Amino acid sequence: LSDIVFQKTKGNPFFVLEFIQSLQSRDLLQYDSCQKRWLWNEDAIRAEEITDNVLHILSSKLNQLPNEVRLLLKVMACFGTSTNESVIGYLSESPEYAGVRNGLEGAISD
Repeated sequence: LSDIVFQKTKGNPFFVLEFIQSLQSRDLLQYDSCQKRWLWNEDAIRAEEITDNVLHILSSKLNQLPNEVRLLLKVMACFGTSTNESVIGYLSESPEYAGVRNGLEGAISD
């Protein structure tokens, strides 16, 4: 299983986690408590398309977020992969982004 997962995800930790969670949620990977071991369908997993699968997962997760959080993530994406506390403070002073701090905490917890 590890060889298949590595081949599909190229070892990207985020993709590995999402891919394994997706396999488990669709019963392609199951834990058998009686046998105390994981069971999987190797052929079905080999047939999986990781790119479409991960993009679908991410899209679904984003669509489940409240509109305010999605707007916040769009704005924060303009600042790159990280931003200063001062930017968050500045944005939260604006009426449009008044809940930016709470929204950011909600987005991080999701």
